[in-house]
Amino acid sequence: MQSPKARVGRKALWDRDTIIQAIQEWVALYGEPPRAADWNPSSARWSGQEWRVQRYRAGRADGTPWPALNAAKRPFGGSLVAAVRAAGFEPAKPGPKRRTDVDLAQADRAVISPEGRAMLEAALAEAREAGRSVAALEAKLERAQARARDLADQRDAARREARRTPKVVRERVVDDAELRRARTAAEKAGARVATLRDELASARMDAAEARTAAGRLASRLERAEATVADLRTQRRDLRAQLDDALHESAGLDQLLTEARAAGAAAAAETVVVQAQAPEAAVVREALADAAAARRAAEQADARAARADRELRETVAAVRGEPRRLAPEELAELRADGPAGPAVLATALQDLAAARRHGGEQRLAAALRRVAEAAVTWQERI
Repeated sequence: MQSPKARVGRKALWDRDTIIQAIQEWVALYGEPPRAADWNPSSARWSGQEWRVQRYRAGRADGTPWPALNAAKRPFGGSLVAAVRAAGFEPAKPGPKRRTDVDLAQADRAVISPEGRAMLEAALAEAREAGRSVAALEAKLERAQARARDLADQRDAARREARRTPKVVRERVVDDAELRRARTAAEKAGARVATLRDELASARMDAAEARTAAGRLASRLERAEATVADLRTQRRDLRAQLDDALHESAGLDQLLTEARAAGAAAAAETVVVQAQAPEAAVVREALADAAAARRAAEQADARAARADRELRETVAAVRGEPRRLAPEELAELRADGPAGPAVLATALQDLAAARRHGGEQRLAAALRRVAEAAVTWQERI
């Protein structure tokens, strides 16, 4: 059943007061300040968070819709964080809220990178295989218990037969042998049942661990993809602000040029008064805003690149693949310094010593020195 949609009427005029009122109403209703994905259904759907889309489409208590993300940020200088703080709340940290009840079925509808999709499918396959192992062991345990019951019945029957007064000695000897065989078979069956119970408990534990690992992996991928989406949205917004600032700066430059030309034409007829044009301050302010927007866009690009690199490193670490060096790390390896076979030999000796006695940190440092010596020597050749 689809969630009820908010009543569509006349377009609301959002200003500072109405945005603050909407944020306070959202906190009272859901217990937390709105995030960027809460008021941006396309971003929430891209990251597989359909529950955020349903909350947004449900609308407010009076039937009116919630403000869009851009409408909420516009009165506060393009910042949702500033809007939340103006409403008297502390903004949430970047990325989605941690959820312990992750539905693994939602993974098929989430937009996940190919590497993350492969990891998630492998974890789910492992959980399904563990579940099949549990079912097989349970069936095997049931068969062993049935066999043990049959052997116990045979043993009891042999004991009852042994209590009877035998007519001949040969029959009593045969009954005693049958009793011993039945008792031995029953003991073996009991031991087998105990072993199968232990195996079943271990298989159930493995299945639970596999399901937990799959759930944690799905949550981790969801948070990483949402963080990357938020950073990309911020980068697009900052680039749009930079373009607007540059356009405004170009217009102000043209006005300043025209003002200077008019002043130069009037200087021949009037007394020369040296004063700075009023447009100059506006131009400087626009240039400063453009520079700030450019720096913010560069910082957003750096954060997005760092988030992408951390996501790739996480995927590589989980899958056990070797990590590729970043361009800045290669540039650092190619920096000036001693190079040659002697440096490489020393680095290899340190690596051998680290493999024999050192820990993970010492081994990683030794591998880095070997790579640095090899790359530097190759660049010098």
